[in-house]
Amino acid sequence: MTAVTQLLDDIQERLTLLRRPVVADLERPGLPEDELRRMLGDVPDEVRDWFSWCNGTRRRAGQTVGDAAFIPGYIFPSASEARGVRRPGHRDLDAMGEWLPILLSASSDLYAAVWKGSAFVGVAGVLQGAETEIEFLTVEEMLRVQLAAFGSGAYFLDEGELEVDDDLLDDAYRQVTGREPLD
Repeated sequence: MTAVTQLLDDIQERLTLLRRPVVADLERPGLPEDELRRMLGDVPDEVRDWFSWCNGTRRRAGQTVGDAAFIPGYIFPSASEARGVRRPGHRDLDAMGEWLPILLSASSDLYAAVWKGSAFVGVAGVLQGAETEIEFLTVEEMLRVQLAAFGSGAYFLDEGELEVDDDLLDDAYRQVTGREPLD
């Protein structure tokens, strides 16, 4: 087990405690390493770990975006979904290096792992209408922030939906990274 897969397990446990429907819809286990290599090419270990842990979120009748959320507003894509999103046209991401989305929103927002050659650049947040920036230095750091957000109450249920308290999320970011959150 790697740090990434352990943190994903920990987040799944938090989602289970909150009785989130997504837990039953996660395609576990993910894909074997040889299949990931054929599908995605040579990706960083953290990206391989991500998709080997889970290969997306199963779609079902009546499922809402909230039901499928792994973290508020974002779903865990399959490797093939990620590959489909990974096409030229994301100029900001393309300028940063090679990239692959690891979390997708119902709109065009996403989080993408970015690397150049064998060097991992970070996890970029892509928000519609905002500048694309590296928010996390590693996938592990991103997951540690997400886990801290669950623990601090930054992620909470409101009328059955997983919501976020932005101030508490910023506090979790500071606590884990030692940096100020991006604007």
